[in-house]
Amino acid sequence: MKYPINENEMPLNELEKLGLYKDGGFSISPENIDALLAGRRTDMLSMAGLNIDGLAIRQLDAKLSISRNELGDVQLNIHPIYREPQWHPLLSDDDEKALIAGEQHVVSKEQDIDGNKKKTVIIEYDDLTREFVAYEPDEVQAPIRVNGEELSEKQQEAFRNGEVVELTDGTKIQHSATDNKGIRSDRKRLILSVLLDGGISYLIFRGINNLKGRFEPQDEGYTEGYNRALADMMMADKKQKDKGNEKTVQDLVLNLRDKQESRGYGRGVAR
Repeated sequence: MKYPINENEMPLNELEKLGLYKDGGFSISPENIDALLAGRRTDMLSMAGLNIDGLAIRQLDAKLSISRNELGDVQLNIHPIYREPQWHPLLSDDDEKALIAGEQHVVSKEQDIDGNKKKTVIIEYDDLTREFVAYEPDEVQAPIRVNGEELSEKQQEAFRNGEVVELTDGTKIQHSATDNKGIRSDRKRLILSVLLDGGISYLIFRGINNLKGRFEPQDEGYTEGYNRALADMMMADKKQKDKGNEKTVQDLVLNLRDKQESRGYGRGVAR
């Protein structure tokens, strides 16, 4: 998947100061690395024994994200746990109360840009850091299929806007900028298909967080659509092998159980 941040732009010096990068390797999970590259927030990370610019910090619990400043330079953002919710200039008092209480999960606002132009931003509340998080829906890459079911343009737009999208089998999904996977669901497992370089990239997710405001236990996710999509991946794997490609979906599926216990998702590409 194409990310807004390139791997060679990762702020390694800053991550090293936080104890998250050393000797050419990261001490955070691959899914958190992907969250950084995608411009999303990581899980809550616990960092200890830090010395940043001469300031000794015994322990720091925070989420991280990467963004570009006005000059296009990449910068690392630290999102600590605030004592009180942090005010957002686009939100009214009623908006903030509704988001904090969970009465609304997203709020759509128009933001002024150069001249008379406006852009739409979607705002969520991160109840772990007590921050309001804004994103532009046009920057969200919606899946073209979920568990093999093709999403309509209307469903893709709803997903980008943070709305709950329901599939024909009852599976519900929702984009979330506060979640490191970028997606929540009432199912623990999903297979997403996204368009990538003229082909279909399959993303297998496990350990997905529940929908916001939903207290019922999640379904394991072994739906008919999930199993069918998995079979499609196996077929794509056969085509890859027939073309002599070394890396195949079969390699992914065979190692799925071991890899995803720690990683939470897997990835394969079919052409």
